[in-house]
Amino acid sequence: MYITITTSKPTPEQLPEVEAFLHQFLPRVQQQPGVVAVYHYVRPDKGDDSTLIIWENEAAVQAYRTSALVKEAIAFEQAHTLPATREGYPLMYPR
Repeated sequence: MYITITTSKPTPEQLPEVEAFLHQFLPRVQQQPGVVAVYHYVRPDKGDDSTLIIWENEAAVQAYRTSALVKEAIAFEQAHTLPATREGYPLMYPR
């Protein structure tokens, strides 16, 4: 299995629009081939939010990262000057 973590730092003013976008976006991500689970959380005290996705394998991640769907997220981030980091790692436990 594989895990990806996408983190951004919306301003308090941006947060309602970011959450509205994610409310319609994340269910579509959940439908992508190879997605096991999607989790999203906000840390107001740290000023960031993150989405964790558990994938069946790295190939599913790569397919998503070249899809039109991820391009929607990138376009949203760019339109709102919302820098994001995307990381991915093999999930070591459980096996």
